Amino acid sequence: MKFKVIFLLFNVVLVVSFLVIYLMPLFIIGWDYTKVFWAANWYLPAIFFAIIAVLNVYFALNWRLFNLLEREDWASLVSYLEQEIFTKNRIRRQYVRILVNGYLVNSNTEGISRLEALVREKRPALMPSMVLSFGIPHLLKGEPAQMEEYFAEFLNDRGTRERNWVLWNHAFALMLQKRRDEARGELLSVVKASREPVLRLLSLYLLDAFSDGDVERVLEEGKASLKKRFTPSLWQKELERAKDNVQVVILSKLVQESTEWLFSFGALGDPKAIH
Repeated sequence: MKFKVIFLLFNVVLVVSFLVIYLMPLFIIGWDYTKVFWAANWYLPAIFFAIIAVLNVYFALNWRLFNLLEREDWASLVSYLEQEIFTKNRIRRQYVRILVNGYLVNSNTEGISRLEALVREKRPALMPSMVLSFGIPHLLKGEPAQMEEYFAEFLNDRGTRERNWVLWNHAFALMLQKRRDEARGELLSVVKASREPVLRLLSLYLLDAFSDGDVERVLEEGKASLKKRFTPSLWQKELERAKDNVQVVILSKLVQESTEWLFSFGALGDPKAIH
């Protein structure tokens, strides 16, 4: 199995590399000086093999998890992680992230909401780093007021990751509630602050619902910048790369509409129609 091979190679490469470095003085400066070197640095092998031991213990403790991931056995993986998190109360960041992905594969948004409730209760410090993952049910429920409330909670939290995406989601919720003036300022902020092409395009696309001079200037500059950097074929490659972000997958219809809007082909979506 690939995981077992990687595990074995990991150990072999580290051990061989260390031995080559540690034995090198023997071949360069001779035995007499090597004895002095080893006597002065006797602790280095101990530290190295202690680190190796810790890493191997980590692999051993997570052996089942890695094997399930390798086999892509999502049903068993979800069952295993639910037992670890909900039953044994082992609420680790890695476990939580993988379980969210497992729920997504199985289209189980209720499971994500249940996991969010547990994390909020038992490990609230994890929430700012999981905003987008736990925001998926809020994005899909079709309840913009609830969605706005959820993302607003983390806008000013210093620990929030993917802050520009969080701000975009909040602005999107405002747009859905027809609170256009509030959304306008947040979308302009995202365009200014973000360097992610897909996020910039989504922000520009929503801004096309506004017709004032400042927005039109931002739209012209933003579209020109993206079209200068990307051809349609290069843009498709960028979209594939961006699918590592689950939000891009969830918003695939909006991403497609904004792509058509950018390159002016196909049936154009109309952000003015958002309601």
